[in-house]
Amino acid sequence: MASPVTAEPVGSRGAWVRWAGMVIVVVLAAVSAIWEAFLTPLAWQWSSGGQAHFVRLPVALVLAVVGNAGLAWLTHRVTGKVLAVLAPFAAWVVPMLVAAGRTSEGDLVLTSDNWVGLATMFAGALSFAVAAYWLVIRSIRRPA
Repeated sequence: MASPVTAEPVGSRGAWVRWAGMVIVVVLAAVSAIWEAFLTPLAWQWSSGGQAHFVRLPVALVLAVVGNAGLAWLTHRVTGKVLAVLAPFAAWVVPMLVAAGRTSEGDLVLTSDNWVGLATMFAGALSFAVAAYWLVIRSIRRPA
């Protein structure tokens, strides 16, 4: 009789697999932050009665919340350590802070009059925190 197939525990993987996974997650976090920063001004525009109207589309906000929670989970899954979630968090926050600052020419990606940009910065960071908290609570072993 064949034995059931079980998932390989995280600790039995090679150290290079954990490091490679960590590098991939950190790069994904940085790329997603840059992509989300440039998606914040996305708006649907139309005109009626000679007036132009627009509504901001919170695509970046949704991507930040869902993507960052997924990155936190993937980091924990690859490394087996909850504290490792800080690396993709830092890789996500740094491009967001750079995008929120002015260049010497005065250019600005995340502006203060764009509610999607502000909400993306706040909710994206909060998503990492909530996911890390959830991972900590799940990893606590309860006595039998």
